[in-house]
Amino acid sequence: MTIKAVIFDMGGVILPAPMHYWKSIEKTHNLRDGSVVETIISKDFYPHFKLFETGRLTSEDLDPLFTHIYNFQNNRVGDILPIFVEVSSQIQHTPLLPEMVELIKSLRLAGYRTILITNNFYTDRARLLPTVPSQVGLLFDDVLESCRLGLRKPDTKIYELALERSKLHPSDCVFLDDLGSNLKSAKEMGITTIKVVSSQQAIHDLGNILKLNFSYPPETRDCIPREVLPIEKINELITRRTGTDNKVETIRKFRHGQSNPTYYIRTVRGSQYVLRKKPSGSLLPKAHQVDREFKIMNALQGLVPLPKTLLYDETTLDTSFYLMEYQKGRIFLKPSLPELTPPERRRVYEEALKTLATIHSVDYEKVGLQDFGRTDGYMARNLKRWSDSYQMAKTEEIQEMIKLEAYLKANLPKSGKSTIVHGDFRVDNLIIEENEIKVKGVLDWELSTIGDPLSDLATFLFVYYVPNRMILLPGLGDYSESDLHRMGIPTIKECLELYAKYTNTEVVDPELWTYYMAFVIFRFASIIQGVYKRSQLKNASSTEASQLGPLVRKLAAEGMQMISKVHASKSYGQLTIIPSGMSLKAQKYYEIVREIIQNDVIPLEQELLEYYEEGPHRWTIPHPKIEKLKEKSKSLGAWNLFISEHIDPEQKYGKGLTNVEYAHICELMGRSIFAPEVFNCQAPDTGNMEVLIKYGSEEQKSKWLTPLLNGEIKSCFAMTEPDVASSDATNIQGSIVRVGNEYIINARKWFISNASHPKCRIAIFMGQVSGAKRSRNLQQSMILVPMQTEGVKIIRNTHVFGSQDAPGGHPEITFTNVRVPVGNMLLGEGKGFEIAQGRLGPGRIHHAMRLIGHAERAIDVIKDRLLTRIAFGRKLVQFDSLRKELALSRCEVEQARLLVLKAAHMIDTVGPKEAKSEIAMIKVVAPNMAISILDRAMQQQGARGLTPFTPLASFYVWARSLRIADGPDAVHLETIAKIEMKSRL
Repeated sequence: MTIKAVIFDMGGVILPAPMHYWKSIEKTHNLRDGSVVETIISKDFYPHFKLFETGRLTSEDLDPLFTHIYNFQNNRVGDILPIFVEVSSQIQHTPLLPEMVELIKSLRLAGYRTILITNNFYTDRARLLPTVPSQVGLLFDDVLESCRLGLRKPDTKIYELALERSKLHPSDCVFLDDLGSNLKSAKEMGITTIKVVSSQQAIHDLGNILKLNFSYPPETRDCIPREVLPIEKINELITRRTGTDNKVETIRKFRHGQSNPTYYIRTVRGSQYVLRKKPSGSLLPKAHQVDREFKIMNALQGLVPLPKTLLYDETTLDTSFYLMEYQKGRIFLKPSLPELTPPERRRVYEEALKTLATIHSVDYEKVGLQDFGRTDGYMARNLKRWSDSYQMAKTEEIQEMIKLEAYLKANLPKSGKSTIVHGDFRVDNLIIEENEIKVKGVLDWELSTIGDPLSDLATFLFVYYVPNRMILLPGLGDYSESDLHRMGIPTIKECLELYAKYTNTEVVDPELWTYYMAFVIFRFASIIQGVYKRSQLKNASSTEASQLGPLVRKLAAEGMQMISKVHASKSYGQLTIIPSGMSLKAQKYYEIVREIIQNDVIPLEQELLEYYEEGPHRWTIPHPKIEKLKEKSKSLGAWNLFISEHIDPEQKYGKGLTNVEYAHICELMGRSIFAPEVFNCQAPDTGNMEVLIKYGSEEQKSKWLTPLLNGEIKSCFAMTEPDVASSDATNIQGSIVRVGNEYIINARKWFISNASHPKCRIAIFMGQVSGAKRSRNLQQSMILVPMQTEGVKIIRNTHVFGSQDAPGGHPEITFTNVRVPVGNMLLGEGKGFEIAQGRLGPGRIHHAMRLIGHAERAIDVIKDRLLTRIAFGRKLVQFDSLRKELALSRCEVEQARLLVLKAAHMIDTVGPKEAKSEIAMIKVVAPNMAISILDRAMQQQGARGLTPFTPLASFYVWARSLRIADGPDAVHLETIAKIEMKSRL
């Protein structure tokens, strides 16, 4: 019989039995001993108890019912007894039996599957409160709860379900329970059973069945043949030091992967030791220097919490080693410390930082470590070491790593204070006392030297930048500040403050701290690149290693983002909030645009409105006067102003304006719905041109970007579909099928703005390439589809607020077996969502600032109306309520403008990703602000405000449409909320 899994009950096995709680309740409420259990198992109540354990009743339901029956059976009159609510509360706050926790950990480390089957219940009627202790999820591979399944022990169906879910046979399992009835049905199925009378008895019985000794530390295992040490030599060494009758009983290997093999030794007298040696075989020079480990640990005895060092030996074994006492305690492998309560987690981090401060405070010369390392050039030497390591291991050119390395080399900090440096100070290298939160020992001194203490602190805090779900390198990177507070873990800022407090120093300067953090990120990225390279060579020790490749780029990008943030924050006060603060170049274009709009475009508005609403050639011939104005703008250089230096740093395509500068100019364009086209700054062409600049191939740019930049053609963006909620880009269903060197496209799209324009020649089509199912963010692709391709058909021009919006329109289009070359794919298959996200940055600034322009023009209309219109014998300006509306409108537009300029400034300084929240905010704030002001202006105009005699109606249509075209408010608000909850520093 080979056992593969161990099944546990909860109450009476890993927690005290419920009877323990009920006895305490009897005592508290002066009830007769044993009377609670008597009522529970009585025929009057037990059927209800079964419903309770199968989830059909809750503690809130059962306590009144129990009290009614109990009172009747015991001639009692009194309040409701909190029998089951109290049990639920105590279960949540009672720690699991520590000896059983250790047993379960040992089983998991030994390769056994662990399963929990519990008859439990819901506390609250909403069924939202936890039903098992939080630690349960960390200990068991599968948990079966009777209240959630509607099945309870001893019904064999719950055992059958457990076996089915884990693909086990009854003979594969051992089941531990304290109730004979539950064990009986399991045993009849063929499951080996153990009746739990006490923890010690259960552990002993299970050890006999599995032939395991659970008295050894769970983090150790038997040595495989190549790891076996000569026990007689170790025995001689230990008996010589500790006494002739203290012979070695066992030698085991520690499980987790140290570069230096580490062994657990126990003697017949119960003494426990740890032996740490150099690996056997040929080694790199200066690697695995256990002599240095022993030297520093020996020197720091009594100054830093450490295991007691006993001896160093270079002759007894094939390689040198040292011996120290074994320290029994807790080691937490995950920095989130899921095993602990929030207050305990904070204490761990506080104690860790205190310990680090203690290490850094030791006078290394006084303890004889003056020759333990050089006191100058520490950061430069380490940077070279990890740079060389990365160069040897790289599998591709990663621009983020190149930039990060260049920054680190160019900004090396001046050599400051030198202290003892641990080199790899992390939570999982600390031994914590078993019964209190106190550091008992610091392990793994292999990288220790004399160096810069801030590098140690940065190493400790590196976990805050690493994703949570990495098995090889678990971190805290996905937790928001509020998450960390809820968990009890201090934020980075709090850790820096605590370290400063414990070292009696100033809190490290943010820019300097960014350097150290970026360095540690580079170091770990280099290490990860090495692990990934070994996985490519098929000699990595972990099966996860092959998945680490993308993490290198992600970490390096995180480092560069940190650097950008600091540099941006240094000049953040330089946000240009008025046009006169812009560069001279930007001011020149601002004046050109203002003059053309005021003197040429606005006077032409009525003629243009009539032409595009009712003119016979509105769909076929662009208005000639607009075409002339475009030539004027182009000749004056006010052309393609939207292409910011952020996406075109070499000014190959645009004028090199910042997003803030263009935002001010874009506000001017917003004063007329016809103005943007005059400067070739109209949507959706601007967004499509940005896509081609950022993601297009040189061939694609030559064929489509150049004529778009020249204003020779128009484009559209074919995304929205009638059959799905297209505000979620991952829903898009358009079919893209590769056949040979072509893609065949089939789809129905609608509200494809600009597609009906007589000059529209190219569509960026978003859809799914057929093939293997991908993750939601990788299933969309974008491809260039010439509008004159066979199979592209405009079905109808949809009306928006009663208008077809010629000449571009918002038509419904079918794509039927449309064939395009493979070379038309943008960036690559599955990159559509990435492009869509990149497309939505600066373009949202354009929309928002045009809405500011709408609002400013509306305020002009309001003021004109207030000063000229008379009602009830007074000018409108004399009405208090209307003056307040004007004032409120001014407040709202100024607030919105500042937010939009802030978003533009953040795109310029820290990039669209960091400005994601601000971009989402302006999508909500700007349209709603414009709608509110336009509504006031229209109301003051009366019926005239609904006509083309003012720009208000057209502005209103655009503003209201943008609350959908730019994504619904609910989506943006959700984005803002998520980012707000994640904000850390």
